[in-house]
Amino acid sequence: MAVDAAVHALVAAGVDAAPEPGSASVSLSLDGVGRSVPVEPVAYCTGQRARGLVAGGGTPRLVVAERITAEGRTVLSDAGWSWLDRRGRLHVRAPGIRVDVEVPADPQGRPAAPPDRAITGRSGLAVAYWLCQHPGASLSPTRDAGDLALAPSTISTTVHRLAAAGLVYDDGSAVLPELFWELAAAWRPERTWLLGVPPPPAHAIDEASPGWRRTGTSAALAYGAPIVATAGEPVELYVAEPVDVPIAVRTYGSARPGQGSASVVVPPVPAVVAGDPTLPMADGWPAAPKLTVALDLAQDRARGREILEGWSTPDAVWR
Repeated sequence: MAVDAAVHALVAAGVDAAPEPGSASVSLSLDGVGRSVPVEPVAYCTGQRARGLVAGGGTPRLVVAERITAEGRTVLSDAGWSWLDRRGRLHVRAPGIRVDVEVPADPQGRPAAPPDRAITGRSGLAVAYWLCQHPGASLSPTRDAGDLALAPSTISTTVHRLAAAGLVYDDGSAVLPELFWELAAAWRPERTWLLGVPPPPAHAIDEASPGWRRTGTSAALAYGAPIVATAGEPVELYVAEPVDVPIAVRTYGSARPGQGSASVVVPPVPAVVAGDPTLPMADGWPAAPKLTVALDLAQDRARGREILEGWSTPDAVWR
C-alpha cells in the first residue's frame, strides 16, 4: 500500500512516522514537530499528472508513485507538495519539516524501466498506441498479434516493459493519462515538406478504407477541439505507405522544412491510416484517428498542450 511505502521511506530517512488509523494519511514527526500528511497514490507521475493533482486544490499531499518524472518532481515541489518516488527518492515539505534524501528502493514497487526505454521501437509504439486506443482493455498476445503485426512474444515483452515503468496496471490495461504522455514523448514522425498541396480526390478514398489521413488543426476542428484555424496553415497529411513520400515529392515538389504548403508523414503505427467508418472528414480528407491528432498536438509544448488541456471528450485519454 502507498501509506506503508511512505512510512517505510520516512523511517529510513530518520523521520518518526506511522499510518493514521482509518485514513489514507501518515503521521510524522521530526525534531519535535509533528504533522499529518494525506497520501496520494499514483502509478506513474508525469508533469502533466502532477499539474492535474495540484490544480485540484486542497491540502498539499504526499504523492507516492512507482516513478515520478523530473518534470513531475519539479511541479510537485514548486507547489509545496511532498513526494516519494518508490525507486528511491523522498521529498517532504510540511510546516517545520524539510526532507529531501535518497531512500532504499521500495521492494514492493515494480522495478522501473529506464525513462528513455519505456516505449522503444515499432513494437513499443504499436502496443502503447493500441492501449491508449482501448482504455480499460488489455492486449492478448495471441488474439491481437495479427492486428498489430507483431509476434506474441514481442507483445508480451513490450507490455512487461510498460508495466515495469508503471504505465500498465496489473490487469494489462493502460495507466492513463500517463501512458498517453509517455507515448507523446516517443511520437516523432518525420515530416517531408512539399511546395504544392495534394488534392483530396487524388489520394483520399474514403474514411472506411486505408489511405491518406489529415491531421493538424483541420482534423482537430473536425473532432470538436477548442482550436481556431489560422489562414495559410500547412496541410498536414499521413500517407498510406512509405513509397507515397517520394511519389509526393516528385508530384508536388520539395520544400525546405517548415516552409512548404503541405507536409507528408509515414505513420509511426499502421493504425493511423487504417480504415475506420467513424472518422470525420476534414476539408475533403478523412481525418486521422482522434488519438493520432491528439498526439500530434502534444508535440507543440505551448499551443498544442494548451488545446489538449481544454479539450474534454469522453475518450480524452490525455486528461
